[in-house]
Amino acid sequence: MAISQMKRISLLFSKSSLDDVLKTIQELESVQFRDLKVQDNWSEALEKDEVVFPTIQISHTSNSNHGVIEGNDALTYLMNKQQHLEATVEKLQEYLPKENTFKLLQQPPITTSYEELEKFGKANVAEGVLKKVNHQINRVHELERNIQSNNEEIERLIKWEKLEIIPAHLEQFSFCRGKIGTIPRTVDNRLYNNFLENNIEVQEIFSNDREYGVVVFYQSSCSIDFDEYLFEPFDYSRKELPKQRVVDLDQENMQLITEKENIIASLQDSKKNLIDLQWQIDYILSIYARQISKNNLLSTPHLVALEGWIEETRILYFIKVMDERFGHSIYIYESETLSDNQDEIPIKLTNHSLIEPFELLTEMYALPKYYEKDPTPVLAPFYFTFFGMMVADLGYGLLLFLGTMLALKIFHLPSVTKRFLKFFNILGVAVAIWGGIYGSFFGYELPFHLISTTSDVMTILVVSVVFGFITVFVGLLASGLQKVRMKKYAEAYNSGFAWCVILLGLLFIAVGMLMPDIRPLFVLGKWVSIFNAVGILIVSIIQAKSLSGIGSGLFNLYNISSYIGDLVSFTRLMALGLSGASIASAFNLIVGLFPGTLAKLTIGLVLFILLHAINIFLSLLSGYVHGARLIFVEFFGKFYEGGGKPFQPLKASEKYIKVITKN
Repeated sequence: MAISQMKRISLLFSKSSLDDVLKTIQELESVQFRDLKVQDNWSEALEKDEVVFPTIQISHTSNSNHGVIEGNDALTYLMNKQQHLEATVEKLQEYLPKENTFKLLQQPPITTSYEELEKFGKANVAEGVLKKVNHQINRVHELERNIQSNNEEIERLIKWEKLEIIPAHLEQFSFCRGKIGTIPRTVDNRLYNNFLENNIEVQEIFSNDREYGVVVFYQSSCSIDFDEYLFEPFDYSRKELPKQRVVDLDQENMQLITEKENIIASLQDSKKNLIDLQWQIDYILSIYARQISKNNLLSTPHLVALEGWIEETRILYFIKVMDERFGHSIYIYESETLSDNQDEIPIKLTNHSLIEPFELLTEMYALPKYYEKDPTPVLAPFYFTFFGMMVADLGYGLLLFLGTMLALKIFHLPSVTKRFLKFFNILGVAVAIWGGIYGSFFGYELPFHLISTTSDVMTILVVSVVFGFITVFVGLLASGLQKVRMKKYAEAYNSGFAWCVILLGLLFIAVGMLMPDIRPLFVLGKWVSIFNAVGILIVSIIQAKSLSGIGSGLFNLYNISSYIGDLVSFTRLMALGLSGASIASAFNLIVGLFPGTLAKLTIGLVLFILLHAINIFLSLLSGYVHGARLIFVEFFGKFYEGGGKPFQPLKASEKYIKVITKN
C-alpha cells in the first residue's frame, strides 16, 4: 500500500507547557492537528464553556518597551512584521549585484537546525540589521531627491550665468527702478519689440527659442504695465550671483553623489544582511504557524488537549522525544484510525524512487482517500508507455534524459522542481525506447527498427488499441477490487468484474473472427459475454429487490458504447507519434535543401537546432497533456474517486532557509 499508514494521537499537558510543546511538535514535523471544535466529542463541552481556546499571545520588544500582545492583534503584529521584513528584502535585493543564474543554481541552499533558527530569531539580530538597511536605503532616496532638486535649480540658473546683479540690489536704487525677468518669444517678436519701445534701458542676458532674459532699468516716474508684455520676474532671493550659486550646487552635488555611492557600495556588500533578514522572516512565519495552530486546540484553566494525525512509522520516535523533554507532565494516547471518519484522515504517499515522480499526476487529479489504494504504482507504467509512444524519437529521448540528469546533478533545485525533472528524466527513457522501436533519431530513419512509422501504420494502430484495451481492463478490475474492499459486492460485479469478462469475451470473438483456426475461441467469447450481460441484469434486479432494477441494468449495458469510445481515444498514441516523426522528417528535408556543405554546417545547423527545438517542445507538451488525459478519463474514470487531503504537519517555515529535521 503506497498510502502511509496514519494513527490518531492525543496529547494532554499543562497549559504552562503549551508553547514548548508546540515548538517540539514543530521541530519534529510529524503531527497534523485535528480541529477539536468541530469534533462531536468536544462540541458539547465547548458549548457549555467547560473548555476554551488557548490564548494566542506573543511577547514583543519595541523601542525598549517589553509587552505581550494577544489574540488577533498578535497575529496581525506578526504579519505586519513579516511584511516589513519582506519589503526590506525586496528593496535590498535591488542593490545587491545580480548573480549569474547558472552559478546561482549551483549554490546549495542555506541549511540550519530548528534550534539554530529559534536561537537566531530570539537574539533579534535582524532588528538592528533592519533599521540599518532601511536607514541606508532611505538615505539613498533622500540623496537622490536632493541631487535631482539641485539639478533642477542648476538648469534654472545656468541661463542667468552672465547676470552681474541680483534682484535684491535693484531694490536699493533711489532715482531709478530695475527689474530682472523674462519675456516670451513670439513668432514675429512683436511683444519684445513693443517692450523695447518704452522709455527704458534693457540689458539682454540670454535668449532662446522660448524667451528673453533681461535686466530692465527705468525712471521712478515712468509708469510701465509689465503684465501687458507677459513679463515674468526672476524669482531669486539668494545673496550670491547665479553663476556662483551654480558652482556651489555642482560642488554640493559632488559631495551628495560621493555619499550616495559609498552607501550603495555598502548595500552591495550586504549579502549577509539579506540572509539575516530572510532567517528572521522564516522565524516569524514559524511563530505564526504555532500561534495559529492554537485555534485547533482546547483547554481548561490548567490543561490543554491536542489531537492530531501522525505516520505510524514516526510515532515511536515522537513519543520518545516528548518523553525525554516533558516526562510525566504530558500524557500521550495513540489510537487506530479504523473507527474514524476516513475522509478526515490526511494522505501522504510513499512510493519507490522510480514511481515517486509519477505522484505528480495523482496529485494533479486528486489524492486518494484513505480507504482507497494509491493509483500511482499502477498508472506509472501506463503513462510511461503512452508518453513514449507519443514522442517516440531516440534522439529526443536521449536529449531529454541527459539534459534532465545533468540539471539534477549540477544544480541545487527546490524539491518541486527536482521532482518535476526526475519525472521527465524517467520519461526520457520511455521516449528513447519507443524511438528505438520505431527506428527514429531526430527524424532520420535508423537502419534498425521493430516497427516502421511509414510502412507499419496499421500495426501501430493495433498496438495503440491493445494498450487501450489493457488500460480499460485494468481500470475495471481495480474498480471491482475496490468495491469488494468496501463490501459493495453487487457494484463490484456490475461495474467491474462483469465488464472485465465481457471485454475478454469480445476480445475472444475478435481473435476468433480473424483466425478461423481457433474458431472455438469465438464461441467461448460469445457465450461468456452473453452470460455476464445477463448476469448484470440479474444482479441489478437482486440489488434493487424489484424488477425495476432491470432499468439500471440495461443502462449499465449501454456503457459498452463508452468503452468503445475509450478504445478509439487511444488511437491518439498512433496519431501523435506519427505526426511528431513526420514533422521532424520534414524539418530535416528543409535543412537538406541548403546547397553545399558550408551552408548546411552554418545556417542549416542553426535552423536544424531551432526547428527541432520547436518540435521537441510541442511533442513533449502533447505527450504530457494527452497522456494525462488518457490516464484521467479512460483509466481513473473507471475506478478512482480521489478527494483526499494532503498530510500537512506543523513545521517550521522554509521560505528561504532549509531546516534540517531530526529523524
